[in-house]
Amino acid sequence: MTQLNGRDNVVPDGPDGRRSWMSHNRGPAIVRTIVALTCIGAVGFVLLVLTLNRSTGWGPGDVVIQKGMSVEQIGGLLHKEGVIRSPRLFILFSLADRNSKNLKAGIHHFPEGMDTWEILQELTVSKAEFHEVTIPEGRTLLQTLTRLAATADLDERELRRIATDPGFCRRLGVDADNLEGYLFPETYRFSLTMDEEQVIRMLIGQFFAVFNGKLKERAQEIGMSVHEVVTLASIIEGEAQLDAERSTISAVYHNRLKQGMYLQADPTIQYAIEGGPRRLFYRDYKIDSPYNTYRHRGLPPGPVMNPGAASLTAALFPANVDYLYFVARGDGSHVFSRTSREHDQAKHKTRRARRRNWKPLKTP
Repeated sequence: MTQLNGRDNVVPDGPDGRRSWMSHNRGPAIVRTIVALTCIGAVGFVLLVLTLNRSTGWGPGDVVIQKGMSVEQIGGLLHKEGVIRSPRLFILFSLADRNSKNLKAGIHHFPEGMDTWEILQELTVSKAEFHEVTIPEGRTLLQTLTRLAATADLDERELRRIATDPGFCRRLGVDADNLEGYLFPETYRFSLTMDEEQVIRMLIGQFFAVFNGKLKERAQEIGMSVHEVVTLASIIEGEAQLDAERSTISAVYHNRLKQGMYLQADPTIQYAIEGGPRRLFYRDYKIDSPYNTYRHRGLPPGPVMNPGAASLTAALFPANVDYLYFVARGDGSHVFSRTSREHDQAKHKTRRARRRNWKPLKTP
C-alpha cells in the first residue's frame, strides 16, 4: 500500500507498513549533522584565526621592508623575525583587506603587543626612511657601484647595466659611453623606495651641481672639454694625498701636455691592469692599453676613477709653476722637479730615505 502525504506526494512504505526510516528520520539527522559540523568548523576556524592573530609579544622594534617585496616575502620576513605567528594568515588578511599591493617599503616601527591585523595596517602607511651612503673620492666606477649595491640594497647588475649604457649616459648629459668619473663622491641619503636609475641620476645630478656654469666656462677658457677635465682630475685624484699639492700636480700634467710629453701617470696603469690597485712592476708599464700613459701621449680615453671637487678645481686651475716631474717621498708628499736630472736626483734621495726609515716587522 501507499500513503499520500499532505501534498499528495507518494511515500513508499517500509516492510512493516511504516514509512521508511531513511526518509523520515535519517534525512533530518544528516542535515543537522552537517549544520553542526559546519558550525563547529566555522567556530574552530574563527578560534584558529583569533589565536594566530594574537601578538607574539615581539617588540618594540623596527623591521625594514625593501622596495619590490611581495606580500608573501613580507609575511615570510615578519614570521622569521618573530613579529607574526602565521605568514599565511598575514597573506589572507592582506587579500581580504585588498592591501596586498599597497604595502609600503621603509623602516616600520612596531610597538609591543601589535597583532597581525594591526601590523598589516601599519604596513600600508608610507615611511620616508633613507639609506645614508658615503661615496669616497678616488673609487672607480665598479667600486662605487658595488658600494651602492651593498649599502643601499640595490641590484648591482642593474646598476652596471645603467652605468655602461651609452644612450643613458647621453641622456644625463655625460659625453661618454659609461659613467666612470661622473659618480660624484659625496654622502647621500637615498629613500628606500628609490630604484637603481633614480640613485644614479642623483649622483650625476650632484656632479653637475658642482661642475656648474663657472667651471664649464673655465674649461672653455683653457681649451678643454668637460670630459677631458674629469679625466685629468681623476689622475690628480689618484696621485694627490695632500690638498695643498693638487694644483701643483695638475701643473705638472698641464705642462707635459703642452710639451707633448708622456703623462707617465701611475693611476692610469692601475686602471689598465687586472686586479688593481696593487704594487706596480716593470712589466705593468708595458701593458698594451690605451690607458697606458707611458706608451700613449696625451690624456687617456676617459677618467680612471671618480674625482672630488678639489681635484676638479685643481684640473681647471693649475699652479703657476714650470715643474715637469714629481716623485713620492713616501709620507704622502712629493718632490717636484723641473728637469730630468733634478728628477733623477730626487728619486735617489727618496729611495735612500726610505731605506733608512725602513724597519723590519717584529716577530712575535
